[in-house]
Order: sequence, then C-alpha cells, then structure tokens
Amino acid sequence: MDIPQTSARVGFVATSLKEAQKLLASALKQLQAQPEAESWEHPQGIYYRQTGLSLKGKVVALFPGQSSQYINMGREISFNFPQIQQAYQALDKSMAEDNLPALSNIAFPVPAFTPEAIEQQSEQLKRTENAQPAIGGFSLGLYKILQEVGFKADFAAGHSFGELTALWAAGVFSDEDYCYLIKARGQAMAIPQGNDDCDGGAMLAVRGDVAKVKQLIAGITKVQIANYNAPEQVVLSGTKPEIATQEKVLSKQGYSVTLLPVSGAIHTPFVRHASQPFAEALDKVTFNSPKIPVYANMTGKPYPTEAKAIRELLEAHMLNAVEFVNEIENIYAQGGYCFVEIGPRQILTNLVKQTLGSRPHVAIALNPSRQKDSDVQLRQGVIQLRVMGLSGEHTSELQSRPHISY
Repeated sequence: MDIPQTSARVGFVATSLKEAQKLLASALKQLQAQPEAESWEHPQGIYYRQTGLSLKGKVVALFPGQSSQYINMGREISFNFPQIQQAYQALDKSMAEDNLPALSNIAFPVPAFTPEAIEQQSEQLKRTENAQPAIGGFSLGLYKILQEVGFKADFAAGHSFGELTALWAAGVFSDEDYCYLIKARGQAMAIPQGNDDCDGGAMLAVRGDVAKVKQLIAGITKVQIANYNAPEQVVLSGTKPEIATQEKVLSKQGYSVTLLPVSGAIHTPFVRHASQPFAEALDKVTFNSPKIPVYANMTGKPYPTEAKAIRELLEAHMLNAVEFVNEIENIYAQGGYCFVEIGPRQILTNLVKQTLGSRPHVAIALNPSRQKDSDVQLRQGVIQLRVMGLSGEHTSELQSRPHISY
C-alpha cells in the first residue's frame, strides 16, 4: 500500500520486537522534540518526513567501480535474497568457460585467521581480473532486488568500471552479455600473464586544491590525473615509484592522500594493453538502445543511442579520464535529485555530496559500511527511499524475509 504523498511517515529497520519497541520510543521522542520539522534522520537509523517527495524523473542509479570491493561484500544479503547467489553463479559459470577460478571463492573465501592470510585474500580480490567482476556481480544482484521492490531509475551512471554496469541497468546489454563483458574487461586490464613484477601502475586519491595539484604534477610524464571525482578531489595514476613519491610530496604539503586498492593505473596509457582484447569482446555482444539516459565518464553527457556510437565511446573509456564532477552536475541540471549507490561501500555517495554541497538533493548508499550487516543496510536504504516516496507496491516482499521486521 502506498502512503499518500501529503501524509507524514517514519521508518526504521529492527531485528527484533525489543529493538522495534526501542526505536518506536526514540521516534516518538524525536517527533515531540521537533513537531514542525519537515524531515529528520535519527542516529539510530530512524527516518522521518512530514510529506513525501515526488521522485518521478529524479532518481539516479549510481554504480561504483574498482577500489570499492571488499571480502564478503553482500554476504548477509545473499543469505536471504537469491539474486546475489544467482549473479555469482552466472559469473562462476562464465569464468569456468575460460578455466578461471570460481569468482565466488575469491569474493567469499574460507575464513582466514592470521593477518598474512587475510591480506593474501584481500590482495587476490584486489587484482583487476577479480575485483571488476566481483563488484559487477554484487551490483547486478542488488539492482535486481531493488527492481523487485518497485525501484525505477530515471538516470544511470557509473564510476570507471561501474559505467559498464550502468549501461546494463539501462538495458544496453543482456544479463549474459554483461557477465561476459565484466569478465572480459577485468581479464583484458590485468597484468599480462607471467609478468607479476611488471609495473602496471598505481592510483592515488588526493583531496585538496585541484588547480594546485595540476600545477604540481605538470611536466611529470609518469603521472597524470585519471579521475576528477569532486570539486576538491582527484585521482592520480602513474608508475608505482612515481605515485609513491607523489604520495609523500603531497602529504607533506598538507593534502589528504589515499593509495587506492587497485592493481593498475586505470584511465591512462598504462592499460593500453587492454584496448584490443576488450574491443574484441565488445564485438561479440549485442548493443541495445538505452531505456534511460546513461551519463558517460568521458564526456559528462548522456551516451548516444546508436549501437556503433555506444561501442566506440565504451571502448575508449578505460584510456581516458573520468569527468565525474561534470557528470553529476549535468545529471542534476536535468532533474536528477535522488542518487542511489548500488554496490559496495559509499564512495560515490560521498562524491555526490561533495559535488552538490548545500544544494537540495538526496544521496543514499545501500551498502555503506563493510563492517556492518549488509542485509540490514540494504533494508535501511530501501526504508529511506520508502519514506521519501518510493512506491510501496512490492516492499512487503522485503519485509517478509526472515530475521527482520519494520
């Protein structure tokens, strides 16, 4: 049943009757303290709005890229929702066709109990050939769950690898072709077999004055800006020694720097070896016109609708910088208001907030923390959408799953 748009609404996720009673008490206390408030969010995970929002034409599906992966991402969701298991089963089958290890064993490995073993598992998942399809599988499963509870996006966008997922979500690729492409892209971009000592490059996130960062790296041929992520955040790509040098130099100058968990310098000539193999993979799939606008990292504008033009832009994507700031600005200018990050962590949610600042918008991550229960986080994300105005036609399916009540 849908809540009338003019009605007040409050929502939360509880794992027991006792917790539900506690959250209801907290909600009542907050309502008494702020009876005239248009909306609020309680630290305990309670969401309130005096009226709903009309989300038609405003919903943006965002898909994260490499560096967002983590071991056991979505594990608890997979216990209750078959979509995650089905996604990894399809990817395992695709990997087996090329005699590659089962992706599910890498994303959900046997529990490790020593720091060395844990680090080894993390490093294996970090490898491009594993990270990209693992993220893609999780995002695919999450999106299918959302669709079943009434979620409909008006725009789609992804960051780096996530752009491929955005195209799939818009109907450009079938499920089968998408699984094939995310495997093929990861394999194409991996360090060539037998060359593990090869410098595939590294990536460094830098937060601070972007104009000054550009000045500091000007003339350094082995480093370039790969991502314009937010008004005060860029990502540098380059050789491992040069990135290590810049990490020290920029840190000493007061910049906030973070070495990204990737195994190569994506969006630079360092992955040129991947161009031909990925182009060959693109030749083997069917391109359809997108059902909703998909915004491109390279241009910040919607993808064309013709198959040939989509293919050309996608092929060039991995060698060119990600213009994420322009992308978000252009989506916002076209009415995008409610940004929903569909995949591991909340990297893109934070970038959207940094880009749009105090301008009215909503940004929700469905799996913001790798330390917390992914199933509960998914339900909290859907509750936030429901409180804002998402149709409730199918949300009872989410509530009927075991162990959780609303």
